[in-house]
Amino acid sequence: MNDRDSTRDSNSAPRIHEPAEITNAPPPSDAPSQPIHVPDANAHTDLRTIKRTVLAVLLFVVLGICYVAQEVLIPLTLALLLSLLLSPVVTLLQRALLPRVVGSILVLVVVVVAVAGGVTLLSQPARDWVAHAPVTIQTIQQRFRSFREPMQRAEEATKKLENLTQSTDKPTVVSTQPSLLTSMATGTPRVLASLMAVLLLVYFFLSSGNSFLRRMVEIAPGLTEKKQVVSIAREVQEEMSRYLLMVTLINLAVGAVTAVSMALFGVPNPLLWGAVAGLLNFAPYVGPAITGIGLLIVGFTTFDTLGHAFAVPGAFFAIAFVEGQLITPTIIGRRFALDPTVVFVWLLLWGWLWGIAGVLLAGPLLACFRIVCEHVDALKSAGVLIGDGSSSDIASK
Repeated sequence: MNDRDSTRDSNSAPRIHEPAEITNAPPPSDAPSQPIHVPDANAHTDLRTIKRTVLAVLLFVVLGICYVAQEVLIPLTLALLLSLLLSPVVTLLQRALLPRVVGSILVLVVVVVAVAGGVTLLSQPARDWVAHAPVTIQTIQQRFRSFREPMQRAEEATKKLENLTQSTDKPTVVSTQPSLLTSMATGTPRVLASLMAVLLLVYFFLSSGNSFLRRMVEIAPGLTEKKQVVSIAREVQEEMSRYLLMVTLINLAVGAVTAVSMALFGVPNPLLWGAVAGLLNFAPYVGPAITGIGLLIVGFTTFDTLGHAFAVPGAFFAIAFVEGQLITPTIIGRRFALDPTVVFVWLLLWGWLWGIAGVLLAGPLLACFRIVCEHVDALKSAGVLIGDGSSSDIASK
């Protein structure tokens, strides 16, 4: 081998002491070309907070609308509940080959005549009781005078001290309030207008039948959604109608039994107190409590012995206990049982918004809302929340 070949071999051989060249190899063709996004837990938390804030704001907006538009919403709500109550009767007449329009008019006429007859029958006893209210208050004060004497002495001593510390030059301010006759004269046209609006709305709801349901079906996009809308709407309507009918019959029975009991005890105007008990029983807990207090006052002003006086409200509370703990759960079922705390807060809310009408409508509204929650998947958690726990498994399923 000559020197030229040896020199070529030595140049082509790798040099140990020289660093190897580093080249940037291209990435493989199957490698992902976009970066991998890591889910951020804070983003989900912020989104959940925004949703809750929007729901809270929406709730306050709805409550504000209910308070401002109560003159429109109260007749509308009452008409809707009455239409659900009377709908089974109209449907029964329709099955008997009577047109739905004629059946709606017939049912409304019967209801109006019955209510007008009851009001006419009970108006005179109610006026007498209101007229004797001052005498009733004086009688109660005399019965409890022995308990009030120490308090009166303390009040007199406090007034003497206040007279010593205050000057006698203050002008006397006399507050004048409108009389009862003036209030009735100004309020009667509004009440009559509201009653006429309720009757007209009930007639339209009853005579329309399932036309609104058919329009809801037409709005639904697909065949599956249409079947779901029809199924849910019919079940909710039937269950709400059945519930309102059963509750109304139970309250009528409570009023009848209360009237008979008051007649046996010798209470004046037993029919009036039976009607009051049946009407106020639509407001859970609060209505029976008010009726019991009224009967306690009647017992103290009517009878001389304390035993006889306490027996009058005691008999009513026994009737209310049997109805609330035995009859209503047996007929309606535990599925409509509601949590007492939720019911009380609900009554306070609607009583603050709509007054006495809100207290009377709050119970049926809450029960109807419970029925809707059982059929709508998005509201089942709310149905479990307002229930008493006995049917939470059924509602969750």
